[in-house]
Amino acid sequence: MRRGPEPGKIYPLEMDEIRIGRGSKNDIIIQDNEVSRYHMRFIRTTSGYEAHDLSSSNGTYINGQNIDENGWVLRSQCIIELGDSITLEYRMGDPADDPDFGDRHLSRRPVVANERSYMVVSIDGQAEPGVYPLRGMSITIGRSTANDIVIVEPELSREHFRMTLMPQGYFVEDLGSTNGTFINGEPLNAARLLYANDVIQVGTTVRFRLTNSPEQFVDKTTTSLLNRQDPTDATHTRRPEATTILDISQPLPEPTEVGTGVEHLSLDEEVLITYARGDWEKIVAPMVDTLYEDGVKTWVDQYLIEGSSDWMLATEQARLECWLLVVVVSPKAMLSELVQRNWRHFQNREKPILLVIHEPVDRMPIGANKLTRIQYNPGLPDVAFNQLIGEIKRLRGDNIT
Repeated sequence: MRRGPEPGKIYPLEMDEIRIGRGSKNDIIIQDNEVSRYHMRFIRTTSGYEAHDLSSSNGTYINGQNIDENGWVLRSQCIIELGDSITLEYRMGDPADDPDFGDRHLSRRPVVANERSYMVVSIDGQAEPGVYPLRGMSITIGRSTANDIVIVEPELSREHFRMTLMPQGYFVEDLGSTNGTFINGEPLNAARLLYANDVIQVGTTVRFRLTNSPEQFVDKTTTSLLNRQDPTDATHTRRPEATTILDISQPLPEPTEVGTGVEHLSLDEEVLITYARGDWEKIVAPMVDTLYEDGVKTWVDQYLIEGSSDWMLATEQARLECWLLVVVVSPKAMLSELVQRNWRHFQNREKPILLVIHEPVDRMPIGANKLTRIQYNPGLPDVAFNQLIGEIKRLRGDNIT
């Protein structure tokens, strides 16, 4: 257990099925209000264990990803979170053979600085962690592009924390951040030496881990690419997040002969509409038509092949240039990495966002409660569309009579 009522406690996994929860009939009992009576279970497979949620109230997260009863195949050193207050780490093998495992008071070693020192960053809603090589004696992390590692997430301050290389290893200190910095669940109140596999937590969505072996935390590490990257290059500061859609640690691809359709256009006056493609015919297409008829310029990616180089270039340009984002909210949309990426980009740059609620969802991104919501009724679509047009014109500064 990394964080919770018994930090450092080790739970041996020996049975084919292991249930975890607050109730006394579980195999692993964790007494915490965030934990459901029957919260989750491990099921043994030929290669280890799978984790399955048991319809818990506060959810089960593996490396920041929300899981359900369908399960998640665990790899060694996966981070398992039960709600917001319990953090567990899954390890394969005998704890006695691993000097880094277990309680922070046990024998552990600092991360030694060499040419293979990395920061692995996990962000809720992203399929893969980001991997950042560490360069220099002092490394700052935060939202501002002036930092050495730029993580554009709302829970980070502009300059959130600093890591300083000393003879003993890396020391970390908070820089007066708004949401604070936590090491293995404990608030960071003074400079502290980091040990292998310590978890640095910022807010509820962002976790950092200092390591010499990033490949053990990611399926498709970009370590070799990052080693060749010039830290003074502009693409380095444009890497606010890691995603399987578009790895922007590499240069953007060249357009094909077909092209993106927006290469020579400015989208400064366009409204970016982001949505799940399965919602196109039901709501997005008639919405776009209605906005167009009322003189509102919109941009959608519907006519580009998702995942193609043209699509990557066009969606990147739309994110950067469009002045307003309209999110068509549905369960499918909240699982879309493109929707999440667009949302974060606009939110972190304080550009306006409007929500059109197509279908209810259980969990909304942080900050959603502060945004204007428009409820869509399929029986009266024009009511929602007209309300949306009114909000767009208000934000645009039109004179409305």
